[in-house]
Amino acid sequence: MKSKVLALVLTLAALSAPCFASAVHLTGNLSADFFQVTSADQIIATFSGSDQPILWGFGWEVILDRLGFGGDYNVRFFQDTTSAWWLDWVVPVLFMSYHPFGSNRILDPFLQVGFGSAGRVNIDGGEGRYTDNLYLSLFPFIAAGLALNLDGLLLSAKAAYMPYNGEIPAADIGAYPLGKLQVTLSAGLCISW
Repeated sequence: MKSKVLALVLTLAALSAPCFASAVHLTGNLSADFFQVTSADQIIATFSGSDQPILWGFGWEVILDRLGFGGDYNVRFFQDTTSAWWLDWVVPVLFMSYHPFGSNRILDPFLQVGFGSAGRVNIDGGEGRYTDNLYLSLFPFIAAGLALNLDGLLLSAKAAYMPYNGEIPAADIGAYPLGKLQVTLSAGLCISW
């Protein structure tokens, strides 16, 4: 009974947080992983049509004056050379953010720190052991970016650095091959009051 009450209180607290926020950001995302730091030209080429996989998804953030919290959820589906279908995900599950000028400015630079999960799973139900068809990692990250707030229309770009990418402790599951740098482009809405 105590755990149900605690879960209800935490859920209500999380759902009421936007009521006290100065802004709420809801975005659609395009992301790309890089295994090494690359030039700006290479990053632009990736988003304009290279063969490197692009992950897509959505993000949210609740900002209370200059501090905020949020998450991003990015996935991609692909078919390998054996015609098996796979699902990749790179999910910065939860981050804390700092907006030095506040979130309701035209130019909104920000910093983020948080943790996430990345993985790949065979969605065809492939042959072999289950762990041969699943890769999973946990990672911390730090990110910096710039958002352009055009009277409620939000355009942003950020670069996230993952200093560590590790397997799940006490599990017989291989680590997902996550890059050290992830660049994300976003477009969406800034709801402020």
